[in-house]
Amino acid sequence: MRYAGVKYAGVLFGCILLITSTVYAKTMYVTDVFEVMVRTGPAMTNKIIAMPRSGTAVEIVEVPDEQRVDEWVKVRLANGKEGWMLSQFLVPGPPKNEVIATLKKKTDTLQNRVKTLQQENARLSKLRKELESALAQQTTRSKALERDYEMLKTESKDFLALKASYEKASRELNTKTSQVESLEKELQKLRNSQTLRWFVAGASIILVGFIIGYASRRPKRRSSLL
Repeated sequence: MRYAGVKYAGVLFGCILLITSTVYAKTMYVTDVFEVMVRTGPAMTNKIIAMPRSGTAVEIVEVPDEQRVDEWVKVRLANGKEGWMLSQFLVPGPPKNEVIATLKKKTDTLQNRVKTLQQENARLSKLRKELESALAQQTTRSKALERDYEMLKTESKDFLALKASYEKASRELNTKTSQVESLEKELQKLRNSQTLRWFVAGASIILVGFIIGYASRRPKRRSSLL
């Protein structure tokens, strides 16, 4: 019976410890001390098992009923180890030095981000101006090409009309040239025919004259009656 009572007391004590650990399980932070010693028991004579730095988060797993400034509390570290440390080195939130350092780091990060964004903004502004200038030049060139295209269409129409007129004039010239050549041939024939007639007429006149002259020079015969 005595063994059963001891066993029952042990189980009850374990339940009380479990309930106590559950009740006091909250996160605390090591205060502004460079390193704090965590010991195997709630006394300075116990063995040191860890030395968490300032700003390290620890989980409170056990707190005595009456808490004093120099009271020891049981803590659980991030690696799962459990030990005892003085509550005066724990604060509810991160220590101010840690907060300041974190804020300073965030501020530096934001300042670098702002600087990067300013540089990117300057680059994009310069690129936008270059694109606007290129767009203006392209617009001017496009308008000039459009004017040239319209002029080319007009000149093409004039050229086609002029070409048609030239081809028509060339055909008419060829026709007239053929007609002139034909007339030249007929005229040449006419000239040749008229020259021949003049030649024949002249020869006839010369022949008649020769006959008349010859007849006039011939001596007349005396009549046989004389």
